[in-house]
Amino acid sequence: MLGQLYTFLPKTLEQRVTALLLATAVLVGLVVGMAVNTFNQREQALAMAYEVGHELALYFEASPSQGPFPAPYAGQFIQVVPTPEALKPQEYFDLPLLLQFGEKAVRATLLFDGRPSRADLIEAGYDLSEQSATRLGALAKALARQDLTARLLIPDETASGLGGVVVSAPRVWSERLTEPMVVIFAACALLVIVVGGRMLAHFCAQPFRSLAEHDRANLQPWDTEEAVVLQDKILEQQDARATMLSEQTRMLASISHDLRTPATRLRLRLEQIESAAIRNRMLQDVEEMTQLITASLDFLRFDVRMEEPQQLSLGALLQSLCDDYVDTGHNVTFIAERHARADQAHSIFGGGGEVELAVEGRAVMNGRPTALRRAFTNLIDNALKYGGAATVQLQSHLHDRLKIRVSDPGPGIPAHLHERVFEPFFRNDSNERTRSSSVGLGLSIVQQIVKAHGGVITLGETADGQFCIIVELPREL
Repeated sequence: MLGQLYTFLPKTLEQRVTALLLATAVLVGLVVGMAVNTFNQREQALAMAYEVGHELALYFEASPSQGPFPAPYAGQFIQVVPTPEALKPQEYFDLPLLLQFGEKAVRATLLFDGRPSRADLIEAGYDLSEQSATRLGALAKALARQDLTARLLIPDETASGLGGVVVSAPRVWSERLTEPMVVIFAACALLVIVVGGRMLAHFCAQPFRSLAEHDRANLQPWDTEEAVVLQDKILEQQDARATMLSEQTRMLASISHDLRTPATRLRLRLEQIESAAIRNRMLQDVEEMTQLITASLDFLRFDVRMEEPQQLSLGALLQSLCDDYVDTGHNVTFIAERHARADQAHSIFGGGGEVELAVEGRAVMNGRPTALRRAFTNLIDNALKYGGAATVQLQSHLHDRLKIRVSDPGPGIPAHLHERVFEPFFRNDSNERTRSSSVGLGLSIVQQIVKAHGGVITLGETADGQFCIIVELPREL
């Protein structure tokens, strides 16, 4: 049902945004207009209160000094009718009121549909012998300030039972929203408009947000035309890029295959060179050329996303990887840190300062084991190649991530090259550490794997000054 309603929305994003802005402006205008109209009605009622008092004074002056007040009577603001038989004063909130006409005193009653909020503004008695219009105007204004329907019940003291007249001023003594209620209602209405507009804006942006996160949005028939066109463009570019990469890979594979035959012939012919020094240098050049072609082809073919993620123990993976190196005679050490530093709180018994706590952390994460094993293999190989030894430290006491540090006693990498070493085929031949037969793809592959897991990789130093590479991986992809 909701999907069918969405189909009536404008099809383009521009039209939806325009409609949303117009609807918001109209609703805000209605709320503001309603609030202003309520305030104006209240101010008009207060302004007309003295007119009501003037009419009441004229009515009382025209009434006989003896006997009941005349009814019916209709003025511009007040209405006077005989007390209806159905009127039950006990069903209303009443306030006694004494009206003094010279020597004559009339005990009237004010009837309200609810409890008045400013009953303190109403005096218990009004002397109408002098300045009756002013005094009755003050009474009418006090009744208007209650924002309730009010009636003035004047009994007929000469009659038995419920007799007399009921005086009302429908335009002034009527129920209205109070000022605090108007402010609260307007604030709530504006909040609803803001929240509703935010939800509609979120709905309009949802397909674009999905495209930004996943390259493909689960588009529905009611989504905007721009989202559909954008997804088609992205898919076309992905297909074109995949086709281009496939052609490049196929071309490199063909080149690699074709170069193996002349490379083999070169090796055979180089064996006929009598000078061992020249022969060895030329064989080394051929071997480096073959290694470069193989590594480049492997780098282009590698795609970490082809492996499905799964729950794994990174500690067990690193432990087994280091054990394999140790079994082959390499100096590789694995350390699972089980201590964390924290600040001790001060108390009346002393304390304070930094303390070391023993913690038990589970190195469980959601990741791709084959890709992670390849990444840390590259890091350990680099440490062994340039430092002669490798130390792998794992911190698993962190709540949302795992921290791995791979260090070696080698010369390190200059700080100004820490960003460039992750570029494919980058080699700094001026440094003793990077002067080797490496093709410069190891750290690029590591960074590709770490980023695919949502982690970060940085270069730094340990506390004892050894060069290290720090990898931080989230526990969840």
